[in-house]
Amino acid sequence: MSATPDAATVPAAPTRKGWASLRDLNGYQWFVFAVAAIAWMADCMDQQLFNLARMISLTDLLGGAAADPDEVKKWAGRATSVFLVGWATGGLVFGMYGDRIGRVRTLTYTILLYSIFTGLSAFSQGPIDYCLYRFLTGLGVGGVFAAAVALLAETMPSHARPFTLGLMQALSAVGNCTAAL
Repeated sequence: MSATPDAATVPAAPTRKGWASLRDLNGYQWFVFAVAAIAWMADCMDQQLFNLARMISLTDLLGGAAADPDEVKKWAGRATSVFLVGWATGGLVFGMYGDRIGRVRTLTYTILLYSIFTGLSAFSQGPIDYCLYRFLTGLGVGGVFAAAVALLAETMPSHARPFTLGLMQALSAVGNCTAAL
């Protein structure tokens, strides 16, 4: 008996290497990549829009033109902090949920979470509920990244995995630039 595997049991080596390996992806793999990348781009865009709008929105919530600038700065720092705490918490919590309920379902829930609470931020009546909405938005943002990366890593063939993960992260800059525009 030979120690060498039978040619029928050895998977074929990818025909392309490097970035050209992306041409080997099937339709489902491209769909997963598109959903994951668009979700992460939207998360990054949301974060940048928040950075651009937080002083204006908190000024409005704290009395408009009569708002104390120091109070606005204090609440802007708090809103940013709770958003980042939510982001970290969402990554941890939804990373675990991805194993329990599935990555696709987790990604769907986290996209809905950050979308809904980003929208609800516009209906804030004061800085406290604004911060609460930003925390819940952060949960979704962190969860999207955890679920999207895991789903992408599981779906992609090993020879294309580093390129799809790198491209997904690089495309986050598109979200940041879109917000700036």
